[in-house]
Amino acid sequence: MAKQSNQVAPRLTQAMENYLLSIYVVQERGEKVSNSKLVEQLRRVPASENLGTSLPAVSGMLRRMEKDSLIKLGDSRDIDLTPRGRNLAESMIRKHRLAARMVVDLLDVPLHEVDAEAHMLEHALSDTLEKRIQKKLGNPKTDPFGQPIPGSGYREPRGVVKLDQAPTGKALVVDRIPEDDAELVAYLYENGVLPGVELVVSDVAPYRGVVTLQVGDESAVLGYGVSREIRLRPE
Repeated sequence: MAKQSNQVAPRLTQAMENYLLSIYVVQERGEKVSNSKLVEQLRRVPASENLGTSLPAVSGMLRRMEKDSLIKLGDSRDIDLTPRGRNLAESMIRKHRLAARMVVDLLDVPLHEVDAEAHMLEHALSDTLEKRIQKKLGNPKTDPFGQPIPGSGYREPRGVVKLDQAPTGKALVVDRIPEDDAELVAYLYENGVLPGVELVVSDVAPYRGVVTLQVGDESAVLGYGVSREIRLRPE
C-alpha cells in the first residue's frame, strides 16, 4: 500500500503574498515578468508593507518561492506562476480588490488612499470573511478602479483599448485606471478620469510624450507611460 504523505504546504509570509500579487498584476497587463519588471511593480506596493527591493532580497525571495512550488523560472529567467502559485495569487487579488471596493462603498475612503488600505486588509481576510464581504457588496465584478475581481464572472467589454492607442475625437468611456500610485490616482480623481466617465482623446503626441483628454468642459494631460495603464471602451 502506498504511504500517504503528511507534508503540509508551506505557509505564505506577507512578503510572499505581495510577490504573488505583484507577479499577477504584471501578467494581467499582458507583460512578461522579468526581474526588472517585478522590482518595478514591487516598488509600487505601499511602503507600509516593508518590502525589500534590493537585488539580493528579490533573488532570495524568488529562490524560496521556486523551492515552495509557487513560481517557475524560464530559460530566459522570466518568472511565471505555477498552478498553485496562480491559485494563491488570484485569492490575494480577490481579497485585495474586494477590500478596495468595501472601503470605498461602505467607508467612503478617498480613492487615493484605497490601495494602501486594501494592502493592509488583504493579509487579514479569512476566506469566510471574504465571502461575507462579497455578499454584502452585492457580488461586485470590479474594484473601484475598474479592475476585475477573480471568480466574479467578469467579462471584459468588447472594444477595450489602452489610452495611448485610442482614436482621437471619439467619445469613449473609462474602463480601468491604475490603483497603485496615490498621486496619480488623486490627479485622475481631480480631473474626473474615473471608471464609467465619458471622455474624448483630443490629442496623442508620442514625440512629446503626452496624451490630452477632454473630460466635459475641462482638459487633462497625461504622460505616455501612464496612458498605457488606462483602458477605455466604446460608449
